[in-house]
Amino acid sequence: MRSAGRREWIGLGAAGALAAALCGCAGPGPQARPARAPVGPHFSVLSYNVNWGMPRADLTVAAIIGADADIVCLQETTPDWQWYLTDALGQRYPHMEFRHYGGAGGMAFLSKRPFATQAYVKPKAGWFPAWIVTVHTPLGRVQVCNLHLRPSLSDRGSVSLSSYINTKDIRRKEIEAAWEHLDPDRPAVVVGDLNESDSGRAVTWLKGQGFTDAIAEFDKDAHTWRWRWGLITLRDRFDHILHSAHLRAASARVIKEGASDHYPVTAVVEKAP
Repeated sequence: MRSAGRREWIGLGAAGALAAALCGCAGPGPQARPARAPVGPHFSVLSYNVNWGMPRADLTVAAIIGADADIVCLQETTPDWQWYLTDALGQRYPHMEFRHYGGAGGMAFLSKRPFATQAYVKPKAGWFPAWIVTVHTPLGRVQVCNLHLRPSLSDRGSVSLSSYINTKDIRRKEIEAAWEHLDPDRPAVVVGDLNESDSGRAVTWLKGQGFTDAIAEFDKDAHTWRWRWGLITLRDRFDHILHSAHLRAASARVIKEGASDHYPVTAVVEKAP
């Protein structure tokens, strides 16, 4: 099993520790929209930071199978994860591709339908790449952007107040860099471990481009990340599924399964009326 350097190890748990300790989780907001059956053609997407250390990989596979999404976007994959998931899910997802980047920067797409890479954006501001593919869905071609944004850590991998503050703008710059490779005239879904809550600067910036945060739309309170720190468990909402104005979500939810420090999140997407 591959071991990661200090930066990646800290990034798994302490990345949000300071943020959670200082800000806490968001309080209850307005009533969430109720889930409903989709109207007409649709597809489902799942995002999951599986944790590079592969804790209880069988539970990760069970969570993916249980969700049965058409498109699965993974973060923190490794060569070991590639071997395991290809063997366990290759028949269920005939279209599968992995790209490795450092200890915790790997990504993967698992899809029931064909897809092709549109752009693979290596990091300039942050630590991890962005990967954009075009998927042939029942709605036609849809852009899917898989992200793993910079955690709230210093360049040396330590937790501090300054790194918590300074990385907010770094995440916004990362999302802007990925945006340059998206066609604004075509439907798009942006998913991943954004390492920030619903009100983070990257999430807010995307909303300013007309995107809707599907998880926040249907679930106002559930956390997607947790980490045991001494006698307390830190929690936050780091994982998101956002879609362009061409689309709307019929449902979205956090799946509290698996053994990663992150939970998978999923949404059913259709054309906007």
